[in-house]
Amino acid sequence: MTLIPTQDARNLFTKKLMAVYRERKAPSNFLRSFFPSVENGTKEISIQVMRGSEKIAVDVERGTEGNRNTFNKSSEKTIVPPYYREYFDKTELDAYEVLFGSEVIDDVVLANYINEIALKLQALQDKIERSYEKQCADVLTTGIVTLLKGTNIDFKRKAGSLVDLGGGSYWPNAVDLSNDALNPETTIFNAGNFIRQFGKTDASMLNVICGSSAISALLASPFIRDEKKILNLPLNSIAPPQRDASGGVFHGQISAKTYRANIWSYPEIYEDNAGNKSPYLDPTKIIVLPEKPNFALGFALVPQLIDEKNPVIQKGAYVIGEYKDERTYKYVQDIRSAGVAVPIAVDQIYTAKVTAA
Repeated sequence: MTLIPTQDARNLFTKKLMAVYRERKAPSNFLRSFFPSVENGTKEISIQVMRGSEKIAVDVERGTEGNRNTFNKSSEKTIVPPYYREYFDKTELDAYEVLFGSEVIDDVVLANYINEIALKLQALQDKIERSYEKQCADVLTTGIVTLLKGTNIDFKRKAGSLVDLGGGSYWPNAVDLSNDALNPETTIFNAGNFIRQFGKTDASMLNVICGSSAISALLASPFIRDEKKILNLPLNSIAPPQRDASGGVFHGQISAKTYRANIWSYPEIYEDNAGNKSPYLDPTKIIVLPEKPNFALGFALVPQLIDEKNPVIQKGAYVIGEYKDERTYKYVQDIRSAGVAVPIAVDQIYTAKVTAA
């Protein structure tokens, strides 16, 4: 045991807290694994997209000017991401008065105090992480990020990417194996064609993420079950980052005519402020993506003051801070973030309702 003067302990606190906090592994979320993080140095995120084309060149006579090409201006969308701030009162912790109520501090007690605060900060970050996972689910399911305090963000998905198979074609209604329209492979094939045609990707490998009812129906489909179509593969055969993300359950791989598809389910849930529990994914739907979609989770600057204590703007996905509230005699520790899930290539998503319930 080593005794440290209280003033020195205060100076060590922030440095040691950040070191302990950064050592803790942030949760890896499956849906977020399709949205790599991009950090911006402004309070807004600018998205610039120009739709691709597959036109061919037409030959011309020698000596002529050639074919003049014009390009539509890129469509630019500027978004102020939703802002998250979670905090707690450090002075309510039992160890606070024990530590700072004397002239010297036990270094072991200080270490435990720092560890306790780091754990609480991680719990607060986890809350924000779940909100980002919910954003990703919104984008992949409807294309609209729904917010409580802000304006919903609509990425204007094409109607052709949001499909309802209808009662007669829901899985696993197939009793006639000659009716190809009832085959889950056909649904996945159609999804691949949409992504190929409108999403302008040459990917032949797809990821199919199934809700709880959808995965049961797929596995029960005579087209899949009786024909033993699912190829069981080890998870290490899947490329990162999905292989390393948590929450997704890999069921194997199937052929869907000209495509191959990794089949996943995602049984995770979240809890809202009222205590209601909901699945991230609609149980009745599947989401089909190319192996490497062009998406991003964009982070902007969080509100902050520039003063002697914080002489420069802090950038990053998460900003840790503390302040003294002299009116209520509290030291507050907080974590802030301002991010939004962005489907840069919005036409690389296909969502289909494949079961009634």
